[in-house]
Amino acid sequence: MFNFLANLNPNDLLAALDELRTSVAQMKCIDDRLAAVQRMLEYEFGSPVRDLPAHDPRNLPFIVQVPSGRVELAAGLGKLATRGHIANIGDNPAHLFFENQGKRVGPYTLVAGAALDISFALEALDVQADTSGPTMVQIFAQ
Repeated sequence: MFNFLANLNPNDLLAALDELRTSVAQMKCIDDRLAAVQRMLEYEFGSPVRDLPAHDPRNLPFIVQVPSGRVELAAGLGKLATRGHIANIGDNPAHLFFENQGKRVGPYTLVAGAALDISFALEALDVQADTSGPTMVQIFAQ
């Protein structure tokens, strides 16, 4: 079964071994470069979270306009909103409260004509009108 090894030249085996070592070194360099690219992308866009479903481009976005009140984005999308924007299309400021996993953050005052990008996981959004008058907020979530 191993008779073919007896016919091989030891110099050929040593040359093949050197080429294999070179290939392993090149693969290590490629692996290091890929790790650097991954770190760069994680710094820019964040680390992927396994328990948070990613955006599926086949699903339509959730779009709603509300003067005030609570908007359940997770119920409308079937998952947490992770991208999109909130725009104040009214004439007065709006106070926003962000909710996720029982935690509530806010108020964030969104002035008239301004928009806020959603770059975090968002379960629900509570919109409250300012004392200066009614407002209108448009939510585009994916």
